[in-house]
Amino acid sequence: MLKKQMIALKKIWAFLKTYWYIPVLIIIAVVLKTKDNKVEEILNTARDSHKKQIDAIENAEKEKQKQKIVIEKEYNNAIEKIEENYSKSNETMKKEEKKYIKSLVKEWSDDPDQLAERILMKYDFVYVPKTNNNNSD
Repeated sequence: MLKKQMIALKKIWAFLKTYWYIPVLIIIAVVLKTKDNKVEEILNTARDSHKKQIDAIENAEKEKQKQKIVIEKEYNNAIEKIEENYSKSNETMKKEEKKYIKSLVKEWSDDPDQLAERILMKYDFVYVPKTNNNNSD
C-alpha cells in the first residue's frame, strides 16, 4: 500500500511540476472570491495607486515638454534680437570707421607715412615693411 501511495505522490508531483500554474490559479480564485478577505481590495488599491502614478508621470512629462517649447521660443527670440542689434551696431561701427579713415586720409593725404602711422596706432596694427627678396646667389 505504501508503494501505491508513493507512486501516486510521484505522479502528483510530476503533474504539479509541469502544470504548477493551475493550482495556483485555483487558490488565487478561491482567495479572491472570499468575502472576508481584503486581498481584492488591496489589489484594487494598488492598481489605482499605480494608475495615479503613471498619470502623474505622464502629466509631468507633458509639462516638461511645454516648458521646453516655451524656453526654445524665448531662446530663439533672444538670439534674433541679439543678431539684429549686432548687425545694426556693426553697421554703425563700420560707418563710423569709414568716416574716421576718410578724415585721416583728408588730413594726411600729403604725408603717407604719417597717415600709415595714424592708422597703425588706431587699430594696433604692426607695420612690416616689404623686403626685397631678390636673392641672386
